[in-house]
Amino acid sequence: MEPEHVEKLLHVLEIRCESPMEHRALVESLAKTIKDRFGRRVLPPPGESLALSVMTPKTAALAFDRVYKIPAHVDPVPDSIGFYGATLPEIVWWAGGLLAISLEELGIPALRLGKGPGSPESERANLRLLCSEFPGVFGAMPTIFYHSAGNQTHDFPVGTHQVLTAVIRNLALVDEKNLTWEQVIEFRKDAAARAKYRRIVRWIDVELATQSPKAVEDMIAIRLDDYEWALKKHGLRATMGALSCLLDPKFLATTTAATAATSLTAGNAWAALAAAALTGGHAMLSFGSVYVDGLDEQRKTNYEVAYVHQLAFRRFSGERVVAGDQAG
Repeated sequence: MEPEHVEKLLHVLEIRCESPMEHRALVESLAKTIKDRFGRRVLPPPGESLALSVMTPKTAALAFDRVYKIPAHVDPVPDSIGFYGATLPEIVWWAGGLLAISLEELGIPALRLGKGPGSPESERANLRLLCSEFPGVFGAMPTIFYHSAGNQTHDFPVGTHQVLTAVIRNLALVDEKNLTWEQVIEFRKDAAARAKYRRIVRWIDVELATQSPKAVEDMIAIRLDDYEWALKKHGLRATMGALSCLLDPKFLATTTAATAATSLTAGNAWAALAAAALTGGHAMLSFGSVYVDGLDEQRKTNYEVAYVHQLAFRRFSGERVVAGDQAG
């Protein structure tokens, strides 16, 4: 991080030494420290799927090839799974947040940018801004994972760009609190289990998006059985909840055959799904569309804009869905 950027960061945090010489020394020292601690990139191989999640990186890593690696985190994403661009927005956010926390612990008041890595405040602080320079580094935009619908709405407010929506409710979702990186790494080694898991967690794909409502119900029922088998096989603790997603139809269409793309973008297949009340096994499915502010044109072919992974505090037995106690 260059000294001029540190100077701006300190100005935002309302921090300044009384002596100009001391202030300059502080700026130069912080610039070196920040560069050493936050300036190392972790680059993924080309073509791998990327997910950005502040609150549930382990869960995201079960379904995506790479997940965002928050620097200086107490439970860091392994380099073999993570990615980090060391772009200016990233460095300013994480370094500024940790600097404010450190000063506060010393009894020095400073404007807070957030409550540190891995906090709900970090998620609400506009994850789209955090990854705004990723296309220049990675050649693509990641799919963003949120843990609440409100945070997604904060990043994608009402606008003029139409996106497709899909929700699967009454679904057993892996509980991040009961997941370790060792479990994630072991699960990722099991190609069969991981494929079955991904076909539910990243459930809107080309095969499903152009099917009739009845075919969708049948496909989800089969995928759901496979998914629950994968959870049980690896002993992954799950809680009932809902998984929703935003999809860019422009890029979803580019992954289909020409005839399927024409039908999808014309709204025929999606309209039929949206008009039906569907169930797949014990899961409830719904489809629709909303208008959000302009999406990034540099998404390439990544049609998965965002997911909301929201638990509803009902436990999953490993074989069937059961009602459980309210979580604290």
